[in-house]
Amino acid sequence: MQIRILEETKIVESKGWIARVRPPSGKWNGRVVLLLHGWTGDENIMWIFARRLPTNSWMVAPRGPLSLPEGGYTWVVPKNGVRPDIAQFSNRAIEILKRLPDWVPEFSDNTRLDIIGFSQGAALTYSFCLETSPTKVAPLAGYLPPDYEDRLNNRNLNGLQVFIAHNTDDAVVSVEESKKAASLFIAKGANVQYCDSTGGHKLSSSCFHGLDEFLLD
Repeated sequence: MQIRILEETKIVESKGWIARVRPPSGKWNGRVVLLLHGWTGDENIMWIFARRLPTNSWMVAPRGPLSLPEGGYTWVVPKNGVRPDIAQFSNRAIEILKRLPDWVPEFSDNTRLDIIGFSQGAALTYSFCLETSPTKVAPLAGYLPPDYEDRLNNRNLNGLQVFIAHNTDDAVVSVEESKKAASLFIAKGANVQYCDSTGGHKLSSSCFHGLDEFLLD
């Protein structure tokens, strides 16, 4: 399935940033879905999450702008073991928003934007909620960047639909990170679906089913 989807995509460069893009088949439904990879990922790895997305949507998987010595790419780099703060993630979200019209020619401020992010890409997904107004977001096995709550203090998230998934035995990012995010988003008015299971630092089959259902309109 993922190989077939990749065959329907193309690489598009925008101001030094690379993205793999899948145009809609048939008349565009007005929806753009961003696929945000995690640490050491790239523009190819997230397409497994696109398997149930409507084919008349635009799908965009950007590559993180920073290359890593061990291979792959990242959005931001921790220093001395400390996670980058919300300001750094928000800057990345803003940079992606500026490039979306190059990747999706029809994109405008009125375009519906949905976002799926894994691990560090999930932290970036949370950051998008501060910089724009997505319709649906799915942060998977992720965390809130430091200082996120301070930036969210005077905002409400009414109408935002959120699917948060995390395995309880994840040894890379603690499941408590997603529980905290779910509670915060519920308190701010978002409609949150939460799924946890087991299977380490990945999406479980049961939560995968939940994500597929969440993405259907």
